Amino acid sequence: MSTAAADIEILADAPPAEPARPRVLLVGTALATGGAAVLLLTLVALYLRLRADVLASGETWLPEEANLQLTPGSMGMVTLLMAAITAHWAVFSLRNLDRPHAYMALGTTVVLGIAFINGAVFGWQQLGLGVDDSTQALLIYTVTGLHVAMVGVGLLFLTVMSFRALGGQLTGRAAEGLSAAALFWYVTIGLYAVIWYGIYITK
Repeated sequence: MSTAAADIEILADAPPAEPARPRVLLVGTALATGGAAVLLLTLVALYLRLRADVLASGETWLPEEANLQLTPGSMGMVTLLMAAITAHWAVFSLRNLDRPHAYMALGTTVVLGIAFINGAVFGWQQLGLGVDDSTQALLIYTVTGLHVAMVGVGLLFLTVMSFRALGGQLTGRAAEGLSAAALFWYVTIGLYAVIWYGIYITK
């Protein structure tokens, strides 16, 4: 028997390849993220519509005692943009089996996310309005509060994936969990860009 025939006979007894694993986590994350994005964008659209109606009537949108500062909002935007870069760095490193840099990038992303939440809370303290003081205050707190909640969920998602990476479950092409967390994180940052422009810039 020739060598080639022997090799074919040996390979015939080999077990079949594992079926392609469906990207359940990634698809589920995309659907959940889309739902959250629609909710938040709807609230922003409501805020902009009400503001346009008030301004069209010749009145001032924000109450005189309101102190909606641009600096905390802009610093939050810069912070999240840096967090987007570090999240991408983490995914890239883990897919290329560069675990030390992946851990460094994940840690940096979490720290930046916490810094963003701290800045958002500072902005609320400086606003000078209570939640029930006016419709404007209620909408501002609702929109920004929901976004901060999304950032918190994103941080939890990234932290869980970080522990899975430490346990060796996310390596190379099996890094779907971190890709899903990064997808949620990117959409959260994109939503804040809309909030930043709609509430802080065009106030």
